[in-house]
Amino acid sequence: MTLSRRSFIKSGAVLGGGLAIGFNLSGCAKPEYPHFSATDLQPNAFLQISPNGDVILQLHKSEMGQGVYTGMATMAAEELNMEPSLITVQQAEFHPDFRDPEFYVMITGGSSSIKLSYSIVREAAATIAAMLKTAAAQHLSLAESALTLKNGSVVYAGGEVTFATLLPIARGLPTPTEVKLKSPQDFQYIGRHNQRLDALAKVTGKSDFGIDVQYPDALTAVLLRCPQFGGKVKRFDASEALTKSGVTSVFEVDGAVAVLANSYWQARQAANVVDVVWDKGPLAGVSSKALREERHRLLGSEEGKNVEEKGEASAATGELFEAVYDVPYLAHATMEPMNALAVVTKTGVEIWTGNQSPDIAMSEIADATGFKREQVRIHNQMLGGGFGRRIMPDYLVEAARVAQLSGKPVRVVWSREDDMRGDFYRPNSTVAMSAMIDNATVTSLQAKIVAPSIIGSFVQYVTNTLLPQWLPNGLHKKIGGLASDTDPAASEGLAHSDYEFPYMRTDYVEQKTTVPLGYWRSVGHSQNAFFMESFIDELAHRTAQDPVAFRLAHLAKDSRRRKVLELAASKANWGNPPAGQFQGVAVHESFSTVTAQVVNVSIVDGKIKVHKVVCAVECGMAINPDIVTMQMESGIVFGLTAALKGEITVEDGAVQQSNFHDYEMLRMNESPDIEVYRVDSANAPTGVGEPGVPPLAPALANAVFAASGQRLRQLPLRLG
Repeated sequence: MTLSRRSFIKSGAVLGGGLAIGFNLSGCAKPEYPHFSATDLQPNAFLQISPNGDVILQLHKSEMGQGVYTGMATMAAEELNMEPSLITVQQAEFHPDFRDPEFYVMITGGSSSIKLSYSIVREAAATIAAMLKTAAAQHLSLAESALTLKNGSVVYAGGEVTFATLLPIARGLPTPTEVKLKSPQDFQYIGRHNQRLDALAKVTGKSDFGIDVQYPDALTAVLLRCPQFGGKVKRFDASEALTKSGVTSVFEVDGAVAVLANSYWQARQAANVVDVVWDKGPLAGVSSKALREERHRLLGSEEGKNVEEKGEASAATGELFEAVYDVPYLAHATMEPMNALAVVTKTGVEIWTGNQSPDIAMSEIADATGFKREQVRIHNQMLGGGFGRRIMPDYLVEAARVAQLSGKPVRVVWSREDDMRGDFYRPNSTVAMSAMIDNATVTSLQAKIVAPSIIGSFVQYVTNTLLPQWLPNGLHKKIGGLASDTDPAASEGLAHSDYEFPYMRTDYVEQKTTVPLGYWRSVGHSQNAFFMESFIDELAHRTAQDPVAFRLAHLAKDSRRRKVLELAASKANWGNPPAGQFQGVAVHESFSTVTAQVVNVSIVDGKIKVHKVVCAVECGMAINPDIVTMQMESGIVFGLTAALKGEITVEDGAVQQSNFHDYEMLRMNESPDIEVYRVDSANAPTGVGEPGVPPLAPALANAVFAASGQRLRQLPLRLG
C-alpha cells in the first residue's frame, strides 16, 4: 500500500510491521475560541462581527507571501457581498476548528490553503450573512427575499441598516445548519479581485513579522550549535564573552550554548569569543559525496518497495535504455531567518513568531518545558518566507527553553549562517529511469528511486500532536520508522503519472543515513519532475520525435496535461525560437494543478543564459488571478535558482555552505522574461504556491541539451 502524508493523518493510523495505532479526535471537547468576545456575533471560528460592525476574519493559514491573506478575505467577502478591503484580517491562534480537514493539524503546507478553505470560509461567511438577513427581516418587518447585503449593511428598498444595528438581534438567533452559497456566475470578487490586501503594510514597513515583535525588557539570545548534526557541547569557556558589553549570561541549553545580551549585535559578538568543544555525534564522518555513492550502490543491490505497477511486464519489449539522475540537498534560505520571542511564567508559555504549524509547535514546546499543551500560546505573525521550513518547531522550542532557563523574556534570533547550516533540507536523491524501446516505440517506463524519507522523521511531530500527551516520545519515533519506507514524497510525480505506456513501474528504496530533512517548496515533485520530464525528453530524442509531439502521443485525449501543454507550446511559439536561442519543455501535475513551461536559452561564453520562460497553468478557479500569476513567477525564479545554483554539501556531518556567497540566489540581471497563461476553469481552486517550481528544472535541462548537445542529469546544471 502507499501511505501519503494526508492519508496517514486522515485515517489516524500508521500501518507497517504489523502495528496499527489509531486515534479519534471527535470526542474531544472544543475549547473556547481564543478570540472570543461576548459582545461579538460569532457563530463560527472563522468570522465575527464586532459591536461597531467590523467584520473580522481569523486567518487560520500562515501568510508567507503566497497570498492567503487576500484569498481568504476575498472568499469571505464574496458571501458577505462587501469589498474585501473592508474586512479586518487577524492572525488566528490555535483552535481545533482551524485544523486542516485533510492533515488534521493546524498547518500551512501542500498548497492546500485556498483549496481546502474554499467551502469552509465561504460557508462561515454565508452563515453570518444569513443571520444578519434574518435579524434585518425581524428589525424591519420585511421578508428576507427583499433584503441584500452590501459593504457592511443590509439593504432594502427604503434604505439600509448597518451590521452594528442588527447585532443585538443577530446574537440571539440560532446558527443555521445549512446555508446556500453563491453560484460562480454571480461572483463579484472571486476571480476578479486582484489587490494584495497585505501589500501596502509590507512595503511601508507596518506589517509585523516575527522578528519585529517587541516585548518589555526582552533579552536577545544567540545560540551556538554543534556544526555536526546531532552533536552537542562537551564543554565551553565563556569567560571572555561575559566581559562583553550588554551580555547578561551564557549557559548550556539542550546540547547548545546560549549567549544572552541586551541586543542581537552584543549577543553575536560575545558568541564569537565563546570557546566550545563539541561532541560531533552520530553523523561525524558522513559526507554528501559518500551518501551519493551509497545511493548508487543501493540501485543495484536493493529491490525496494513497489509503489506502482501498471500493465503487464511482458509488454516491455525491445532494447533497454537507462539513465541515472541525481539531485543534492537544498536549503530553504528564507529571507527572514528563524526567530521567536518567548515569555515563560509559572502558568505557561507565550511565543511570538512566524510559523506554519502552531499546532505541532505547541506539543513540542509542551514536551520540552514540562507544561501542558493548554498552557502554551502562540501568537503567529507574518512570515518572511516559509517554503516548508517554518513547519518545523525547533526555533520555537529553543526560545521557550532559553526563556525558561533564564527566567527572562527572550528573543532567539538565528544568523544567516545558523539558518543555512541548521536547516531541514530538501532530500538528496538518485533515480534510475529506464525504458524499453522497440522499433522507435517505447513499450515501458520505469523508475527506481533511492532517497531518504521525509515522512519518517516528520510523522513523530504529527503523532505527538494528535495522540495523548502522556505517550512516551520514543513511541513517536518508532511510528515514524514504520512509515518511512512508504514515503509518498519520494515517489510523487513519478508514480501515478498521466503518461501512458504499455508497462509502467515505480519502486522506492529508502536510504537510512541522512541529515535532517524537511518539506521544501513542492516537496518530492521538485526533483521527480526533473527525473521524469528529462527522461521523457530523452525518449523523444531516442525515437526521433518532437518533444511536445512525443508527450502528446502518450497522454490520453482527456488528460488535463494535454490542454496545458498545448497552451504553453502555442504561446511560446514552440519550434521557432529567436535566432541563437533553443527551447526546452516540461509539463507536470502537482497539488492537483497542472503546469507546463517552455524555456528559451542560449550558451554564452560557456555559460547558460535563460532568456524567457512561458508558463501555462490549470489550477481550477483563480480566486485572485494576479496572485496566481505572481506565484507562478515566484515558483519559476525559485526553481531556476535551484536548477542553476542550489547545492548543499556535507563533510564530516556538517554543512559546508554558510551564506549567500556560497549558496547563491538568482540575481535580477539573471532573471528571464516570464509570461504566464491560465486555462480558465469553473472547478474549485487547486494548489498555486508550489506547482510553478517542478517543471522549471527539466524544461531548462532540455533546452540546454537542445543548445549544447549535453544531456545534464545532475542538479545544479553545469556544462562540461
